[in-house]
Amino acid sequence: MFRPIMWSYRFEDIDTNKHREEIIVNTINSGNLQHWHWLIAHYGKKEIHRVLGRRLATEFNLESRNLARLVFGVNHWRYARGSAN
Repeated sequence: MFRPIMWSYRFEDIDTNKHREEIIVNTINSGNLQHWHWLIAHYGKKEIHRVLGRRLATEFNLESRNLARLVFGVNHWRYARGSAN
């Protein structure tokens, strides 16, 4: 079910642990409710929150960012590399 949202990666080489950040980012941006449920069941909200806090806000479309803020409790997004906010 993830092949369509991981289109820019060689799907056969994706490892759910090694590529967790890429999977999380792509799922937040392009996934449906079923993808989000899998993400939460597989990684947990705490880990997803941690990953989202390390990524730049510009990596997410506005609607996805707003939903992730509600679901995963992300209060602050990074807007520059190396910055806290």
